[in-house]
Amino acid sequence: MSRRIPLIPTLITVIGVLVLCGLGRWQLERREWKRDLIARLEAAGTLPPVSPSEFARAMQGTLSVQYRRAEIGCHAGPKRPYDLRPGSSAGGTSGFYVVVSCRPNDLPPDIVAVAGWTRRADARDKVLNLDHELAGVVIENPYGKEPGRPRFMLIPDSAIAPLGRPRQPRAADLPDNHLAYAGQWFGLAVALAFIYGLWLRRRGMVAPPARPQ
Repeated sequence: MSRRIPLIPTLITVIGVLVLCGLGRWQLERREWKRDLIARLEAAGTLPPVSPSEFARAMQGTLSVQYRRAEIGCHAGPKRPYDLRPGSSAGGTSGFYVVVSCRPNDLPPDIVAVAGWTRRADARDKVLNLDHELAGVVIENPYGKEPGRPRFMLIPDSAIAPLGRPRQPRAADLPDNHLAYAGQWFGLAVALAFIYGLWLRRRGMVAPPARPQ
């Protein structure tokens, strides 16, 4: 006759299995999101450049221009960079994106542009002559939801001298590995339940399966 199954270890195991299964399901949902993101990135090059009216709609939150191509005039004159962010060159070398505001004043910009790529961490203090027409790919919310930060960033095809050409987002840069992660979480859930079953059996709380006569 088997003994009573302990309540607390059983609850802990059940909660653990549910959490692991939840993480597996979350990875499957992330896979669908990633596949949609990759599809939009692949299709972005076939769309026409973002128009002023589309930018206005994007500012209002009624249209997404993520990964769309756009052109902006950057004629702010001599100016220090707005920010320095980690980024890669067009050839894949790690370094920094030199981010600039194309507005001629110091008001918070709605859109910033990557002037180019550099290895120098002191590039933030270098003055650039911003008098260029830039064309490239738009990234939405480059700073997340941080208040007062730009809502859009343009990563151009070319760079402002003496900076190097930055790497633009590509579909190949977004690997779809969420299915493997989901399999790992579900596998851990099965393993946890199996180990707990063995533990109960060894303590004599679960009778072994009957052998055929």
